[in-house]
Amino acid sequence: MIKPEEFPYIKSLYVNDCYAYKKFNIELHDYKPFSHLILTGKNGSGKSTILSAIDRRFFFEDRPESERPKLIASTVVAEKEVIRINETTVPPGKILFQVEINFTIPHNINKNGEIRAIMPQEIFNHYHIKVYSYFKARRWISIQEVDGPSKELDFVDKLNSKDSTNYFTSAFKQYLVNKKIDQAFAQIDQRIEQVKTTEAFFKTLREKLSEVFGIKIDSIEFDHKSYEFYLHLEDGRRLTFDILPEGFSAVLTILMDLFMRVDLIRKQVNDYSYDPCGIVLIDEPEAHLHLQLQEQILPLLIDLFPNIQFIAATHSPAVIASIKNATIFDLTTKETRISEDAVGRSYSDLMMSHFGLNNEYSKAADDIILQVNSVLNTFGNKPEEMKAALQKIYDENSAYLSPTLKVELELLIAQQEAQQIAHQ
Repeated sequence: MIKPEEFPYIKSLYVNDCYAYKKFNIELHDYKPFSHLILTGKNGSGKSTILSAIDRRFFFEDRPESERPKLIASTVVAEKEVIRINETTVPPGKILFQVEINFTIPHNINKNGEIRAIMPQEIFNHYHIKVYSYFKARRWISIQEVDGPSKELDFVDKLNSKDSTNYFTSAFKQYLVNKKIDQAFAQIDQRIEQVKTTEAFFKTLREKLSEVFGIKIDSIEFDHKSYEFYLHLEDGRRLTFDILPEGFSAVLTILMDLFMRVDLIRKQVNDYSYDPCGIVLIDEPEAHLHLQLQEQILPLLIDLFPNIQFIAATHSPAVIASIKNATIFDLTTKETRISEDAVGRSYSDLMMSHFGLNNEYSKAADDIILQVNSVLNTFGNKPEEMKAALQKIYDENSAYLSPTLKVELELLIAQQEAQQIAHQ
């Protein structure tokens, strides 16, 4: 079993070309054993492009031989007790990969004692017992119909394949059916430990789905005749996985994919307490989620899968401020921050610092502020007229004022009233 200190997590990225920007480095903070990475920036800044480029690097061996890189230069650098090999590679017909990846383990030694850099695809060739998945921004569940149990080997064979994420997210009900049927046979054969393990799996699933839904799920019922699952909510509703709201389905897509991968790996190593290492890419984890779920999604995943490094691209200040031990990189400004700089800050502040807003207010609020400034300039020495004009703005726009703006406008009106009384 691989421990976090033995696994090659992503340490830095060098972006040769993400269309919008070129030739810059993304250095992850030196958290131990690894740092999560959150990419921010305006639309078109290259967030999705970088995630896609990382995914392609991991599966480069799937390309034809003519498209694979050729080593053209190698430089050995001695840094105290560490030997680092810098390699420059150029695939035929291209300048460079879009993204170069450096790992927390800078080199490995093969059987012949040769020291060489780890290529991204070697993670898949060498580190078989690991979690990897890539969730694109457009996520939806098209749940496969289940008409009976299937072979678990079908899932095992897909663990490290290019299309594994699509397969796992569409076939999760099949996986749950398999577990329930295995549990029934284990009960008959009096394999008590396996029964308890399956019960624990569904208990965790029920508890985490309750967190996501914001309402307690009393039980998950399995109908062995229809191969259907029913979620019994404490308010009396009974739902199936097929009729969940879009936001819940978006979270379920990620949860079930990772639940299945971890469960399969634990079976392989015969240790159901083992937390596998891995790397997971998520484009827009906030997609289809209301604000509370945007705050919860990454902390929930990190709590469930503590040895997985999450690389996320987001537009949401709620996501940015939600986790610790993360590096936050703004693709627009090329500024790097650590999560301690974001956790605890107001969302309006994060919107200005990471998403390019000029101030914390909406467009409607900006228009109101312009009206107030016009009144202040027009009636500078006329407190009575100014008070009346400010009061008119307040009365007409009260529903659109934030608490902060409302207090500021009320103070301005009170000041003009005080000046009016003083002049009488």
